[in-house]
Amino acid sequence: MNKFILKKSKPISTLFLACLLSLGLLTGCSSTQEVIAKNKVKLESQTRISEGALHFDGNKLNHKTFENPSTGPKYDYFFGKNISAHGDAVKPYKHYVFMTWYKGGKFNRNVMLSRLNTKTGSVKTIEFPHRHTGFRGDPLVGESHNTIGLAVSPINGTIHMVYDMHAYIDDEKNGRFKGRFVNDFFRYSYSVPGAADVSDDEFTLAQFVKDTSKVSQGDDDYKHLTMTGDLADKENFSAFTYPKFYTTSDGTLIHYMRWGGNNNGAYYFNKYDAEKQKWTRFTPFNHKDQEKHGNPYNWGLYGFMKYVNGKLRVGFQQRSADNNDRYKYQNGVYYAYSDHPDGMGEWKNHKGEPMTWPLVNSDEIKVFEPGDYMSHQEPNAIHIVGGFDWTVTEKEDIHFISKARSTDQKRKGFEQVAIHAYKPAGAKEFIISTDFTGGDRIYTAGDDIFIIGLKNGYPYVEKAKGGTNDFMPMYEQKGGTRFDHGTIHIQDGKAYYYLMERGSGNSLPLYLQIIDLGVN
Repeated sequence: MNKFILKKSKPISTLFLACLLSLGLLTGCSSTQEVIAKNKVKLESQTRISEGALHFDGNKLNHKTFENPSTGPKYDYFFGKNISAHGDAVKPYKHYVFMTWYKGGKFNRNVMLSRLNTKTGSVKTIEFPHRHTGFRGDPLVGESHNTIGLAVSPINGTIHMVYDMHAYIDDEKNGRFKGRFVNDFFRYSYSVPGAADVSDDEFTLAQFVKDTSKVSQGDDDYKHLTMTGDLADKENFSAFTYPKFYTTSDGTLIHYMRWGGNNNGAYYFNKYDAEKQKWTRFTPFNHKDQEKHGNPYNWGLYGFMKYVNGKLRVGFQQRSADNNDRYKYQNGVYYAYSDHPDGMGEWKNHKGEPMTWPLVNSDEIKVFEPGDYMSHQEPNAIHIVGGFDWTVTEKEDIHFISKARSTDQKRKGFEQVAIHAYKPAGAKEFIISTDFTGGDRIYTAGDDIFIIGLKNGYPYVEKAKGGTNDFMPMYEQKGGTRFDHGTIHIQDGKAYYYLMERGSGNSLPLYLQIIDLGVN
């Protein structure tokens, strides 16, 4: 049984810093101004990337209505409205920033790749022939889960994209999608070496490798069915969703996706050998179909595999196939990390205890239960969806943020709670704080942690030292372009905030903000 410290803590203020300085209790800085200057967060640049990227502006459909979408100008959708500036869509490389998106509006939908030269301010964009497939292959229904994952190898300058899929399978065998994804259930595009560094004039579709295999769809096919280049591996690339790439300390690319469905899934990852220019087949972090491996029930993962602070790690909420517990969808917070450089074994829980690998029983790595901070006990009463994320600082402080609320928002005795669970480096147990204003994502740079998001359409940044709950407001945009949503990548003390402008229609502008986080 895990033990926790429940703690309520208030953010440290700039005034308090000044008081410490005046009393001589804070050393190493000559003045309050010097403390603030060293930690100042500032907007470095804002660049418009596109005039019109795809957004869903129609009606939200469900399993009863998705077969009758609008054929007019409005773009109906399943799940959520966001598909551009969404997911693993922005990556810096040298003095460039690469961004993926889908072309607006409803009847375009092409996969796009833009490159910003931060020295010159120029933006060059490549349009790919592939168009957003749509929910279950219907282009009239937008599918927000079909994001584009992006990576650039720092070793050989190759560009990699995995895109536009949500648990698609070889329907020639089972007919699930009525012939829509025959030999087209996995979409991978990659460039020749050095493509990331070419001149603006040379940054064209010609830098990408065509599919010339026996399942090629023609002369303009840049989609590959496997990442290994071997069609015999195609079964290893079926039924995947949510692509995301990371770069290890030595420049190796690691890529992971979720295999399976919402309450019966697994994380699978593979690695790129830049010298051989080849990806491995996928390796599981956990087993799917856990009942077949001796677990009492099947479960899925809602969270992230991340390479952070020199290790491959996993943090998630569980969605079980038990539909009679207190939780409508997810429950719990789970965490594990690998001491192997490539994640091929040596997986442990937060206490450093070895776990079964691939994982079957998620209780081996459970951290705590957000639902324990609510009083509801009846089935499906607690809703824990959204507002979940985690990170680990350079000195190994572990941080989780999560939210829980009553499923029925109109019920008498409605409850909601925002939780920050953190384990300072060297500590044995997590501190659980409900004195947390909340956030959707948490990031790290150096030994600091950050909450970054939008307030009233404007970017803001809160900051705390790792291993604490002492968040301070550091930056908030007060005017200018208002944004609908965005996605963030942190590298070398800078936040690359890729944003979609707030507006109407299904073709909206995209921007990139580069924010200096003031990390020494």
